Amino acid sequence: MASTSIDDCLSNRDGVLFVEELASTDLVERFGSPLFVFSEDQIRRNVRRFRDAFEKGWTAGPVKVMPAAKANWIFAIQRILADEGCGADIYSAGELDVALRAGVDPRFISVNGVPKSKEHIRRTLEVGARLTIDSLRDVAFLEELAPTLPKPASVRLRIRPAISEFVKKSDFASDGMVPTDLVALVYKGGLSIDEVIEAGKRVMKLPNVEVVGFHAHHGRHHRSTRYWEAQMHAYARDMGRVCTALGGYRPKEISIGGGFAIPRDPHNAATDYRDPFLLGTLHMLSLGLKYLGANARYRVIDKLLTLIEGHPNTIVAPSIEHYGAATTAALLDALPKHGIDPEGITLQLEPGRAIHGNAGVHLTTVEATKTMTSPIRWNLVTIDTSEFWMTGGRFEHHLHDYCVANRLDAPKTIKADVVGRSCYGDRLLGAVRVPEVQVGDIFAFLDTGAYQEVSASNFNAMPRPAAVLVTGDRAAVIRRAENLDDVFRRDELPEHLRPSMERETEQRPSSAAQNRV
Repeated sequence: MASTSIDDCLSNRDGVLFVEELASTDLVERFGSPLFVFSEDQIRRNVRRFRDAFEKGWTAGPVKVMPAAKANWIFAIQRILADEGCGADIYSAGELDVALRAGVDPRFISVNGVPKSKEHIRRTLEVGARLTIDSLRDVAFLEELAPTLPKPASVRLRIRPAISEFVKKSDFASDGMVPTDLVALVYKGGLSIDEVIEAGKRVMKLPNVEVVGFHAHHGRHHRSTRYWEAQMHAYARDMGRVCTALGGYRPKEISIGGGFAIPRDPHNAATDYRDPFLLGTLHMLSLGLKYLGANARYRVIDKLLTLIEGHPNTIVAPSIEHYGAATTAALLDALPKHGIDPEGITLQLEPGRAIHGNAGVHLTTVEATKTMTSPIRWNLVTIDTSEFWMTGGRFEHHLHDYCVANRLDAPKTIKADVVGRSCYGDRLLGAVRVPEVQVGDIFAFLDTGAYQEVSASNFNAMPRPAAVLVTGDRAAVIRRAENLDDVFRRDELPEHLRPSMERETEQRPSSAAQNRV
């Protein structure tokens, strides 16, 4: 069998996409379509690369990898991370619960986010997890709960530094052309310097509570290592100011958060800033051409549409090793300049997409094709998945790398929109090159391991698809496909609507009677 490696967990074997040692075609035949597929070995590789890269660079003390549970909180996935000795970056009470059930050591669980309920904070402290202070309301709850705590509590202060050294357009399409430093400043996470100092002074007065360090997280605003270097310099500057204001405080641990890009990096790739110019030109010309008549107008539009073509990102992001080297070097350089000796400080990091992203593939089957020949030429390929099952990627304007998994070697001879099954336009891949696909062909969306399955919804009352874990030549369901009972399981019918429904049911002809008619 001819085999060509695509990346660590994907390969082309005789024109068929393999995930580790299993053919994508066999996975669909066995588990159904659409299907989320995760590679266990790839997740483990990513964790180990992060640990090795940051341990190599952070020579001052220990390193702890604490993956962001929000990126993929499936129980089996969290169990893999616990088995690798990871901690966890937690946002919600549900994420805290799944991390604990998976066996993550609560000492290395960081409960972040805003807002937090009093019960969420109470549970965090009772199990011995880290509490990251992200609002003065967190402090008020802590002041109320501290005297009753069953064990000493460890808390951290979340800082929101201004990254003035790096001013570029944010990679988040929803932020438009807003620069990275401004986007980070208006994001809800983190406290201003004055608030951090106030929070620190209040918390340090509490019995049974220790401020163990600082936390910062800006997210995936720019893939460049220079962005990370600028983050670390700004972070060290603000930590130094807070430490001075708190009477020479010295942290035991520093968390740098996450936001590292994955190699193929689909983030924001659907927003090609060339296309808005072309579409604007198309709009202006179409307005002017309407006086020439419909036929002439559509002929010109047809020509212009040939210029618009979607392309997944082809520029590979920095490697985990490059991120590790740049980030640790910048932080080690900056901390002493602001009065903080890094020796003995534990460095914590919270990668999410960079742990899970390239460990996932979404398989989906072609259900129909359409070819329009007039008044313009356009092709549609309809598949059995939906943007509502990859919502996280739609929020971030992903354009995933893709392939026809059962015909990898087929030339991409036509341009088409690849669309999903919901009543929306559901344009998953816009104006991309594809082979002359047939009903039954299998599309594969690459790099769907982070934020996709866990953000899926039941729009159009559609049952969500299954997820499987591939480990070498074995595959197992880790989240079963839903049925219609699952879709409506949460619904309740108010008492006053039940009698009328019962009458309608009694008056409705039976299926047997309807068949006789």
